[in-house]
Amino acid sequence: MGPTPETCGELLRPLRALMGLKQVALQRGLQLSDQVPYAAAGLLTELVHRGECRVSDLAHHRIVDASVVSRQVNQLEQAGLITRRPDPADRRVSLLRTTELGDRVVAELEQKKSEWIGEALVGWEDAKVRELARLLGDAMSDIRRHTIESGDHSDSGMGEGTR
Repeated sequence: MGPTPETCGELLRPLRALMGLKQVALQRGLQLSDQVPYAAAGLLTELVHRGECRVSDLAHHRIVDASVVSRQVNQLEQAGLITRRPDPADRRVSLLRTTELGDRVVAELEQKKSEWIGEALVGWEDAKVRELARLLGDAMSDIRRHTIESGDHSDSGMGEGTR
């Protein structure tokens, strides 16, 4: 049957607050650098975690148009954070991968974010944080799958800043 609309409404409130933390992170300097827009930083982080892949794969996973990803890829490439090479299976497209600098920058960012969250959740046990991470991951997987399967992502609000 699934959750009621009222219960889902209760979930929306903390999710909106969580999304608002993006601005707090920016204000506290939890971004890559002044030269890399925040949305492109999210793409770079995803590329580190996913490994080498095509622009179309990133766009599909992020539920955005490939033109959004292409623009961010150009920004990251100009900053020396990623490289591209022809895909051996289809030389018409490129495979993207992070550079050593890109890997290092993302590792530093992830460390800063982890420390920031750790300070905020100082009273929480590791098991509670792991459970929250598991539940949020499960929810996002189901929401992403539903969005992709329904084809309903043109006005989903999941644009450049998604991540």
